[in-house]
Amino acid sequence: MLTLRCFGEVTVQDARGLRVSLRSRKHTGLLLYLVAHPRTVHVRDELAYLLWDGHDRKARHSLSQALYDIRSNVGPLLSVDTHSVRLMPNRIGYELDRFEKAFQARDHETVIDLYRGDFAPELANLGADGFERWLDAERERCRVLVTLALRNAQRTAEASGDWDQTCLAALRLVRQNEFDEEAHCALMRGLCMKGDPASALAHYKALRDAGWVGEALKLTELAEWAGGESGSRFLAVHEPAEARLSGRDDQFRRLTEALRSAGPVPVRIALVGERGMGRNLVTREFARVVQSAGGVVQWLAADRGEAEVDLAEALGRHAGRLRLIVIDADARDWLNVDAALRTEDSSRTLIVGLSRSAAARQAEAARLLDFVLTFDPLDADVCAALVHQGDRRCSLPQAAASAKLSGGNPGLARAITRAWISHEHEPVGIDGDMEGGRFAYERSAEVRSLVGHQLEPLSPGERELAAVLTVLTPTSRAHTESVVAERSAWDDLDRLKERGWIHSIDGVIRLSRLLAGYVLAWKLVERERARIHLEAARTLEKGNLSARSTAAGELAAAGEHSQAFDRGCEVALEALRAGRSPVAGQAGRVAFECAASGRDRLSAGLLLAEAELQRGRFRRATSVLHQIAATADRGNDLSRVHLTLARAATAFGDPFARGLQRRRLSEAREHATDGALDRAMAVQLRVLEAMEAGSQQDRASAFEAIRRTLLSIATGDARYAGIWCDAFRLLFNEVARQQTRSEARLLLERSRYRLGHLGYEAGRTIAAAEFWVAMRGAHLRDALELLRTLPGPPDENRYGCVKLNNLGAVLLELGDFDAALERLSSCQAMDEELESPEADRAYALLNQAQCAFFKGDFDRCRRYTGQMLVRPDQADRNPFAPQAWALNGLLALLDQNPGETRASVERLEDCAEGAGENDSYLVTWFLSAAMEPERRRHAVRRLMDAADRTAPIDRLSAEKLRVLAGTFSPRNEPEDQREARGLLRSAGASWFVRFATNWSRNQV
Repeated sequence: MLTLRCFGEVTVQDARGLRVSLRSRKHTGLLLYLVAHPRTVHVRDELAYLLWDGHDRKARHSLSQALYDIRSNVGPLLSVDTHSVRLMPNRIGYELDRFEKAFQARDHETVIDLYRGDFAPELANLGADGFERWLDAERERCRVLVTLALRNAQRTAEASGDWDQTCLAALRLVRQNEFDEEAHCALMRGLCMKGDPASALAHYKALRDAGWVGEALKLTELAEWAGGESGSRFLAVHEPAEARLSGRDDQFRRLTEALRSAGPVPVRIALVGERGMGRNLVTREFARVVQSAGGVVQWLAADRGEAEVDLAEALGRHAGRLRLIVIDADARDWLNVDAALRTEDSSRTLIVGLSRSAAARQAEAARLLDFVLTFDPLDADVCAALVHQGDRRCSLPQAAASAKLSGGNPGLARAITRAWISHEHEPVGIDGDMEGGRFAYERSAEVRSLVGHQLEPLSPGERELAAVLTVLTPTSRAHTESVVAERSAWDDLDRLKERGWIHSIDGVIRLSRLLAGYVLAWKLVERERARIHLEAARTLEKGNLSARSTAAGELAAAGEHSQAFDRGCEVALEALRAGRSPVAGQAGRVAFECAASGRDRLSAGLLLAEAELQRGRFRRATSVLHQIAATADRGNDLSRVHLTLARAATAFGDPFARGLQRRRLSEAREHATDGALDRAMAVQLRVLEAMEAGSQQDRASAFEAIRRTLLSIATGDARYAGIWCDAFRLLFNEVARQQTRSEARLLLERSRYRLGHLGYEAGRTIAAAEFWVAMRGAHLRDALELLRTLPGPPDENRYGCVKLNNLGAVLLELGDFDAALERLSSCQAMDEELESPEADRAYALLNQAQCAFFKGDFDRCRRYTGQMLVRPDQADRNPFAPQAWALNGLLALLDQNPGETRASVERLEDCAEGAGENDSYLVTWFLSAAMEPERRRHAVRRLMDAADRTAPIDRLSAEKLRVLAGTFSPRNEPEDQREARGLLRSAGASWFVRFATNWSRNQV
């Protein structure tokens, strides 16, 4: 639903929060006026006069242009005819309506939040007198309402002792009306009660200098009281006041429990944490609680030589009353506290000390403390939310980046964002965090002070290790333990962990205080940074493939580009042969970036493109190939580039790109001199011809050519294993779909020996074909065992995605729906990351929809089928659209929705009825179930005929069709239907027999 915002600026926002623009201010003013009068039918001549001050043709034409602009950009909001205009109901929300409703409900916070500025300020001086008068009236009415809301909020906060909110409300009142004496008094009173009488006196002085305080007796009295308070009750404030802070509820609760237990024996509490963690804020909140209970709060200044004397004086000043004494305390100060408590009356006294961790541990060991409250860093999301709430000028990206840089320190995060806002800086890009941190550190003394406080407790060894962990490349942090072991810095690592400087995410060690780590790294000279990278590279070269790939990155960071290129190419080639495509991609990327010549860039680019293809990242592979195509020499080099481009186009399913690459591949083949390359190009051309064949005869001829070409695979073709395996997969799928399961098994057995020459990828291809044969032959447990014994590649590999999809499919057939949904959800997430073709994504969705349907979660099934059918105009591109429509129809039968049932039947009139694989039996099941009851015998025959056609290809679906036919038959069903039930039970799919029986009963 659209929303019209009117405070601060008039804007139209759609349901996603995007802004809708109109061509001129008068068009915006017209929309505002119409929305403000939703139940009025406006005469067009009156609207023309209101905004254009005339009844002539020009004014009416301007009105028509404005109405056209509104309807074309905002949408069908208006009902317009030749004489009148009216707003259609429930099409757009009006912010002023919400503002007035909140005021009537006494929801003052909402009223104040909504009022971001005057009503429609940018529409002033449009040159239309009638419209100006209406605007002025609305603007003044909104000012009165927000003033009343602020006044009520200020009084409520003052009555509850919430002095921060009192000051905020009073300050906004003063900005609304600088001559509001009551608001000035409330502001000064709130500042005094917060413990900041100096600010109250400064405010009074500013008013006096303005020359209008002479008659304001209340302000003068408050100033005198503030002057007296500044020398007695509030001695010092050591940390800047901050906005209210969540995430410290446990510490505040512990303090209030100590207050309730205050008696003859004093309570000594240490608050431990970095500056900016909220210790002072929690103490202030606690001080308000003590004051509301009739107690006295005394703040003792830090760094005084007579600390013990000051404490004794404070203890003797209000003997017998409830007292809270706040100090900055190190270990020596806690000794002074203990001595003073022994000599003075300390009953009903709480001593709260802001201490460092080491001082608190020493004092606690000496039994000088009753308990210690630790203020640990906040979660990054919580910290970012606090920063954004505290300053609305701060954008969400700024809040998130500052929280990350600060390590969860809200005070430091606020200081960083203040520096960014004051200099209009927005951190963006890959290096945005580091550059944004440097920007804030160099321009803000507050940021430098807080970061220095974070670094102060660290020993030289800890600082050096923190700098090393910051300097290392991101991939090296997964091997931090190896680097630490080489440097013999285990003790420093353990101490950093104890201090909370280090955390681990998925086995990767990261610094929590990111900006402090950057500061340490910036202080290193270039020679020291290079030495750190080289030492890490030497350590990692002794490790596994992943470590050696990371070593190549460290060599590149050290400036050793030649060594980095050699190591990257070596590791990428070895990783591709082992099926470790993520590692190959990482190493290939390093080699590609460090290549010094065109030939080096070509060889590294081909390795990188192959790794990206294996990972399913076809666009990235294509991008790399286009970069190196311009530098490749005509001959084998350019032929290899075009061969890989053709493979990427085939895998991604882009018809236009396939046609273009087919022509280029034919031209490039004329210049190829390498025999293995020429054979790979020949088979790729056969694949492209088969995919673009129009008639059935041309298609059969093309696939027969692929079959003959596969018989020529030799050992030297392992360099182009992906090309040959893609060709076999295409041929196998064609045979499995168009011929029989036996023919597909025969093709697999005849090709197994030849494919064995191709290495890792051929093993994955053979396993996928064996899985298909087992599944379609109803050997479900064999299929499951095959998947479980298959060595799993890394998650980022497209073969891992296929494995998850197949695992979900076999678990579905075995009736383990929850486990299947878990695997298929992971597969769907991986599909989105790996740029998988639409057909693969649709198959995963179909399996998820079936799981939800057979599980009985029909709402979830509708969501999955809806994703497959969301764009009916592209249904022909989705090979599983018929199955999705069949499930949609079955759901409609359950809901007894004849309209939706007929719509699904119409969609499926031209679809094949169950002949084929991939759960096409769903189509025949639905069309049979949708028949009238008197045609039950015809439905049985339809199911049995489809089963007979499907059995040679997909025995599992055929037996399901026979079981479904049995549910439409009399009790003495035919023998073959009883055999189908027995086969499904022996295969592990007995759940389907029970489901079909229950389905039949429900339909009857």
